[in-house]
Amino acid sequence: MSAHLRVVRKPRSPDLPVGAQPTSSEVLRGLHARNPAAERRLLDAYAGLVERMLFRILGDLRTLEDLVQDVFARVFSRIDDVREPEALKPFITSVTVFVAREAIRKKRRHRWLAFFASDELPEIAASVDPEARQGVRAFYRALETLDPDERLAFTLRIVEGQELADVAAACNVSVATVKRRLQRAEAAFVERCKKDDVLASWLAEGDRWT
Repeated sequence: MSAHLRVVRKPRSPDLPVGAQPTSSEVLRGLHARNPAAERRLLDAYAGLVERMLFRILGDLRTLEDLVQDVFARVFSRIDDVREPEALKPFITSVTVFVAREAIRKKRRHRWLAFFASDELPEIAASVDPEARQGVRAFYRALETLDPDERLAFTLRIVEGQELADVAAACNVSVATVKRRLQRAEAAFVERCKKDDVLASWLAEGDRWT
């Protein structure tokens, strides 16, 4: 797979009959054979999931396209590790988490650029209510204070709503480890929220962390 992979939706491949819907097993065999049509099928099926997860973890639209490409480049390069069709989604999720973790750590290595923080915050559509825009920005400021591994567990569980077992599999740790990371992340997140006027009011309106 080319290092310059572009994640775009392409027309149906001419080598597939119109209306053909290959089974997941056939797609996986095609991926093992480095079949371009099978690779496009995988992109069509999972690019949206990867984009959503990366944005919810990182909150930065500007790096999203490059990171999605990175995820699928890694997926295609290691596709022979996947032996069963039902393992595809967990595998893609775990690769996405790995790429997100790298992005978080890379950003932390460049904290000397912190005075550009306003440029590093999520870009939110201008049509969104100003109060909501302010809240989202404050939310990601709070997330940036968390340990990378705890931030991943927090985002996958609280924001994505994944089950504990799925979070553990994505992070390649035990459920017990995920629970500990979540406990520490939630405690740190709540403390950060209490120090932010926007998040403090939001916290007071809910009943999860009161």
